[in-house]
Amino acid sequence: LHTLSDRGDQAIVARNAATFPVGLIDAELFGNIRDYPNSGMRERRGLIGESDGTTLFLDEIGELPSDLQAHLLRVLDSDGSYQRLGEDKPRRADIRLIAATNRDPAKLRPDFLARFTLRISLPGLNERREDIPLLARHLLRRAAESDRDLRSRLFDGEDVEHAEPRIDPQLIDLLVRHEYSQHVRELESFLWTAMIQSRGTH
Repeated sequence: LHTLSDRGDQAIVARNAATFPVGLIDAELFGNIRDYPNSGMRERRGLIGESDGTTLFLDEIGELPSDLQAHLLRVLDSDGSYQRLGEDKPRRADIRLIAATNRDPAKLRPDFLARFTLRISLPGLNERREDIPLLARHLLRRAAESDRDLRSRLFDGEDVEHAEPRIDPQLIDLLVRHEYSQHVRELESFLWTAMIQSRGTH
């Protein structure tokens, strides 16, 4: 959605909503002027200001308290209006908000949920086991981007984008048969364990 739009030439802004500091969520989202709401606070644009003209991805949106979901309603309307803390005049932001949650979307505020006009329900790994080998390859390539030694030891080829990870077929079989509760994060954790414990070239 982001890369195929006219926003695709700008970096996506991403944050896990579960990590917002309690009492500072409004400042994190909308920004604040210097020394507001507390003395010594630096001026900041906030995630909405940083996302102006691009896409804001909020993971774990279901962790955002109901009253704070309401604070986002105005900026998600067509004029994109919002206010930084301590400012009198409203600002406008042209953002696309993408959110993810592992909770039932019906638990979100109805007026907040209604702002998400396109919704995709993604089944867990237990319902799409045929995707696990493909996801494993993708996750291994992503890991190899940050670790040159790993790339040279466990991959065929230096070009990470096209390099093929050497995966023992028994590992793939175990990963496909496993019953997942945390899905892709759990799969990624298994792969990291396998890479760390591996002493050979697979």
